[in-house]
Amino acid sequence: MKKTLLISMVTAALVCVFALPSLYAVDAPGDMVLKAPAGAKMTKSPVAFSHKGHTALDCAKCHHKWDGKGEIKNCSVEGCHSDTSKEGKKKPTSFYSAFHAKADTSCVGCHKAMKKAKKATGPTKCGDCHPKKK
Repeated sequence: MKKTLLISMVTAALVCVFALPSLYAVDAPGDMVLKAPAGAKMTKSPVAFSHKGHTALDCAKCHHKWDGKGEIKNCSVEGCHSDTSKEGKKKPTSFYSAFHAKADTSCVGCHKAMKKAKKATGPTKCGDCHPKKK
């Protein structure tokens, strides 16, 4: 009886450790192109972005309004970063600052912080992400 109970408890523990996390894992999209909202005047080309290359990060680091449940919304669709005006470029609500701010929640800020900490390498210059327009 004790042996059966012990085996059952160990089996249940193993199921919890290995199977349950996969039920909550988010399937990150593959490679994509980050484009500005319609009507925005862009001076640089769109950015090719790989979610697979960022799997070590917590999704909520970039998707800060996401609660871990449901669909992740586009940065500009939610209205969080929809300001595309030249005057609002440095405001936290601008589309530009979502990707270029000095804070480590933006692409540029995170990459520069990682480079400074010598934890990882990645693009930190404009041309690294924005290829020259053809």
